[in-house]
Amino acid sequence: MKRKLPILTFLAIIFSLIVTIFPTSSAYADEEDRILDIYGDPITTNKDYILINKYWDVVGVHPKDRIAPVGQNRFGVTYEKYAGWHYAIQYRKASYYGAEELRKDTKGNEYYGTPINFETPDGLNSDGYIKHNTPVTMSMWIGGPNAEAGGVKKYINAKDAGWIYFSDQSKSKLIVQKVNSKEINLATGTTEILRDKFGRPCDWYSADPKNSYYGVTSTFQVQIAEYLGSDHEKKWAISAPKSVAGYELVPLQ
Repeated sequence: MKRKLPILTFLAIIFSLIVTIFPTSSAYADEEDRILDIYGDPITTNKDYILINKYWDVVGVHPKDRIAPVGQNRFGVTYEKYAGWHYAIQYRKASYYGAEELRKDTKGNEYYGTPINFETPDGLNSDGYIKHNTPVTMSMWIGGPNAEAGGVKKYINAKDAGWIYFSDQSKSKLIVQKVNSKEINLATGTTEILRDKFGRPCDWYSADPKNSYYGVTSTFQVQIAEYLGSDHEKKWAISAPKSVAGYELVPLQ
């Protein structure tokens, strides 16, 4: 005589098959929330990427439209030593990088910059995928590609405002903010945009609360230093409010 399955057991088997074959909406949402590299593959922790600002450095185009197509900008973030500190920077010319900073991506295309890694902050758990609002630390090998080659692994150190540098003593926690699937911002904290009663930039003493903005998200930005004698081919990293364009990530070989 054939034995019949109890009805509850039968229903449990059917339900498990449905879940296996048809993923839940939360599973789809989880995948859709992932950040992708320029070729559409998920960004993961502990993998080499070139971080590239998507601002389209071209004349004749309105500033709000200066967002480069995916993969067009070829100059990425690297570092420069100044007064004993290694600062994050992005150049506007290939000659500023040097031959050692010329890299090839997974498709063989050439980009300039120093590889960065996203890592999970100490004390947190992660599935390895970078998504919207994922907390990360960002590391870079300074002076060589690894310890055997004389390099030192350092981490981005960013305050709510001001210059961003690399440190082997502390790690800033950055929050990944999704602009679209292939473009992100990296939140570093909060800051203020201070204006006087005429709408002009000012210090806190002259700030008019009606014209000023408080609790503004500050992000990782690269900007030309606006001081006398500064080299306008250099774009130093600072913590500042969001700009027109975010960043894309180029996977390396």
